Amino acid sequence: MHSKFIISLDFELKWGVFGASGDEYHENIIGGRSAIPKILDIFESNDIKATWAIVGILFASTKADYNKFKPLMTPSYNNSKLDPFQQKIGESEETDKLSYAGSLVNLIDNSKNQEIASHTYCHYYCKENGQTKFEFEHDVKSMVAISSEKLSKPIKSIVFPRNEINSEYFDILIQNGFTHFRGNPAHFFYSKGYRRFNLPIRMLRLLDSYINISGNQVSIKKTHNGLINIVGNRILRPYSKKTILNFLMIRRIKNEMLNAAKKKKNYQIYWHPHNFGVNIDKNLENLSKVIDYYHVLNKKYGMVSSNISEI
Repeated sequence: MHSKFIISLDFELKWGVFGASGDEYHENIIGGRSAIPKILDIFESNDIKATWAIVGILFASTKADYNKFKPLMTPSYNNSKLDPFQQKIGESEETDKLSYAGSLVNLIDNSKNQEIASHTYCHYYCKENGQTKFEFEHDVKSMVAISSEKLSKPIKSIVFPRNEINSEYFDILIQNGFTHFRGNPAHFFYSKGYRRFNLPIRMLRLLDSYINISGNQVSIKKTHNGLINIVGNRILRPYSKKTILNFLMIRRIKNEMLNAAKKKKNYQIYWHPHNFGVNIDKNLENLSKVIDYYHVLNKKYGMVSSNISEI
């Protein structure tokens, strides 16, 4: 059995950040669009498989598509500012590049070795107060409907927004053909997702990206309530102008990759395209360093590149 090297990307455009960032972040979002073809080029030239977890709304190219696939029931969050369906949206991808990404979804779908997964239809928060399982079911049905019309093959994997996993909803996913999800590391820094911890824990998570606090993580395949859990181990953070931070981050990832390869375990890194939206070339350079090291481990220990749904 060979260890697997897994890359996953959470592709959201504005739908993942509108409640947390202002207009000043639009540069990152638009830059992320420019980064995607370059990321795909790196993957193709290095024979790298990757899983792209995409918000379902992004499959649309026009407002007609957006309206056609809108869920019959939308999330009734207590915090109405999180409701994506209150956001203004343009007429087409040509005029509103923050909201639509049909052309990029098509590019990814037609690229070698790339898997498209769900990031829910509307960047749905499964543990936010106010929303219900019935509303989530409608979100899943919209995701299945738009992906069935737009993609070359069915979606099998899901990445939950904010990494907030609600296992009580797994039966809905299984009924709709899903088999895999990206889970969280067991360490208490990470186990409950992105927003469920206080500021000190978030700071420790940031520090853990650069120096070993939580230990060397691996991704062990296991079944959780009927779905296969493929743990996401480490985020590839955006390029920093502080050279030492880039060095420490890449070293941390390489050390974990080596540990996984030696033990014949799996290892998964992930990020958002908008993380690469500023300083694109420098971010791609960091990615290339990680992939170059994957090739070293491939030759020495037999580590292989894999999509989530293949494991």
